[in-house]
Order: sequence, then structure tokens, then C-alpha cells
Amino acid sequence: MTNKLINGDNVDLSQVMIAQQKANITLQAAVEVRNKVIDAYQEMMRMQV
Repeated sequence: MTNKLINGDNVDLSQVMIAQQKANITLQAAVEVRNKVIDAYQEMMRMQV
């Protein structure tokens, strides 16, 4: 979407902004999932066997 806007194609700016926000939310969710996985791994490593 952003590439189309940059290339000069006829794209609705509001649609570009919505697409960017969706991508940002998806990235934030992925980072949070990664953080939770790392936290869980670290917690398991602290457990005594």
C-alpha cells in the first residue's frame, strides 16, 4: 500500500494510513508474544530439577 503511494499510484491516503496501523499493531503483537516466550524460557531455566 505504501509502495503504491510512493510510486505515485492512485491510492486513498486513509487506506494507506489504516494499513500502516494494522501492520504496526501486528508487529507489536509479535513482539509481545516473543517477550512472553522469552520470559517463560527464562522462568523454566530458573526452576530447580
